[in-house]
Amino acid sequence: MEERIFTARRLAAALCAWAAMVFAPASPGHAAQCKPPSVLMILPDRPDNPFWGPYADFAASVADSLGIPLTVEYTVENDRFDYMERLQRSLSGSEKPDYIAVFPYLGAVPLLMQEASRSGTQIVTLNADLGQGDREAVGYPRERYKNWILQSLADDESAGFDLARAVTDAARARFGLSESETVRLSAIGGNQLAAASLLRRDGLVRFAGGAAAPVSINQFVFTDWSYERGSEVAAGLLRRYQPTHAVWTASLPLGLAAVDAWTAAAGPAMPAIGVVSGPFDERALAGIDGGTFSVVLGGHFFEGGILLVLLLDHFNGLDFVDDIGTGLRIPFETVDKGNIADVRAVLGDRVWRGRNFTHLSKCHDAARRYYDFSMRTVLR
Repeated sequence: MEERIFTARRLAAALCAWAAMVFAPASPGHAAQCKPPSVLMILPDRPDNPFWGPYADFAASVADSLGIPLTVEYTVENDRFDYMERLQRSLSGSEKPDYIAVFPYLGAVPLLMQEASRSGTQIVTLNADLGQGDREAVGYPRERYKNWILQSLADDESAGFDLARAVTDAARARFGLSESETVRLSAIGGNQLAAASLLRRDGLVRFAGGAAAPVSINQFVFTDWSYERGSEVAAGLLRRYQPTHAVWTASLPLGLAAVDAWTAAAGPAMPAIGVVSGPFDERALAGIDGGTFSVVLGGHFFEGGILLVLLLDHFNGLDFVDDIGTGLRIPFETVDKGNIADVRAVLGDRVWRGRNFTHLSKCHDAARRYYDFSMRTVLR
């Protein structure tokens, strides 16, 4: 009798242990089951670029945390031939990466898809939307090209709209304009071959066309994103349009150029200036502190790291399509005087290496049902 009771107790204990293993939340040991894929990331500019440098650094930090072998290549700026040569070389090698995450240069996307399809490599497009011609040629992920598994892009159209709204509100406050008076706004855009630049312009135009209070766009001028070209454009806009109440700029170098142009003129009142700074560059935040910038939009440089999380999960049989679909839009965050202290606190020391990002992955956290890529969750 005593032996039967002991055996029953041992059986009950074993069943309890088995149930605990099966139904318990994920433990640190779960990470051992997450096999890391090899990833090649091809970016469209140099590592010293004020956006792509921090973008790649954050991606490398997430790769370190997840154990992912990541190779980053930088193409010659606006050179589609160099871009395709690098891609073809990677796809023709004896050791192909499991995934390629690549910027979709306008006009190069059809060949990109054909090359990737022939090699059998899974591909993700990053940061920018496709142009109309490219879209007609290749469709959407997992349609004509099954190995194109995800299109990720910054929500640039909304960013252009939000920047216009915020800088217009700041201009009304700065110049004491009533809701019936017109805000006169000059706009300095990026490269006209970049989808991000075109979409940000579209957001600006959408805002101006539907604003409750009158807004007039003096002129919109494309540039090459650089401070040098931005300085030329800003000086021309300053001479041509007075008064100017607001300046909308598509990047930090263009915003800095606008500030310097008005400072050098030493006459007209400084307008409210808004900029896009993807990595929340310290110069952009310092502009908020000092009052030279009224609003800064950014945060979408996290995209590269987020993509690595999704690729790790996909490689381990956890397809993100059921959660986010085949299109991922990375939102921008708006910073002004009212919330800059909070944003600084979240960004911390900006040292990403050595930080743990496994909490973002479903493979590492079996209890996670939905992805959360908000800045505060990513940098918790």
